[in-house]
Amino acid sequence: MTGFSLVQMLCSRAQRRCASVRSMSSAPTFIAHRGEASRYPENTVVALQGAIDGGIRHLEFDVQLSADRVPVLSHDAVLTRTAGLERIVSAGLAAELTDIGVGEVSRFGDTFQSQRLPSLQRVLQALESAPPLHLFVELKRHSLRAFGRQRVIEAALPLLRTSPHKITVISFDYDVLELLQSIDGLGTGWVLSAYDDAAKVRLQALSPDFVFCNQVRLPPRGLLWQGSWHWAIYEIASISEVHTLLERGASHFESMRAAELKRQWHDQV
Repeated sequence: MTGFSLVQMLCSRAQRRCASVRSMSSAPTFIAHRGEASRYPENTVVALQGAIDGGIRHLEFDVQLSADRVPVLSHDAVLTRTAGLERIVSAGLAAELTDIGVGEVSRFGDTFQSQRLPSLQRVLQALESAPPLHLFVELKRHSLRAFGRQRVIEAALPLLRTSPHKITVISFDYDVLELLQSIDGLGTGWVLSAYDDAAKVRLQALSPDFVFCNQVRLPPRGLLWQGSWHWAIYEIASISEVHTLLERGASHFESMRAAELKRQWHDQV
């Protein structure tokens, strides 16, 4: 073994030891993915409140614009999955959309038939008196393409500024995050479409507060890219995944069963 190879090996071992120490000394932060969506219809007030009641203080939800440019909560561009209707969110007026039931009958039957598609304003009002929260608000690409980045920002930002809670705006769309970084007091998070060299270069240039990545896009082993950002990995299904990813440098773990995972974590420590 050459001297250079020996140095590389020792440095690699040192990095793994440091990551292991970090994983033992810091507790994971759990983020409720679209609320506690394993038990409630996603992106609804009841799902977000369910996460809060379960002890979660970091919530993620998705924002689209209605045809009259009102921010509403929906992950999908079409309401087939959540409402059973072939309705395009960006083509419907807010007054019509917010009267549509999104109780996910295919998952929950009639249990949540009273749940309506909520506006961003309604959600922020419902969370106003909650304990201090960190809200991760994802601007969806469909609306960004349909209305333009600036219009989506202009529609969502005034409402977000009314919230007493910490706000981080996240998106797959790199360019909208560049626009948002010029706004004081607003955190940003980039959701990766790929974990590759090109993404790494762009990430280093953007240097957001958070980097979100689906764990299936990660390489099977090795430390995650190091930088000033926090890693938030989704969709987490088990505590063993949390342990493994903590050792690789992740600190935040997004799951549709975040409250349940948090309880499991505390039960074992």
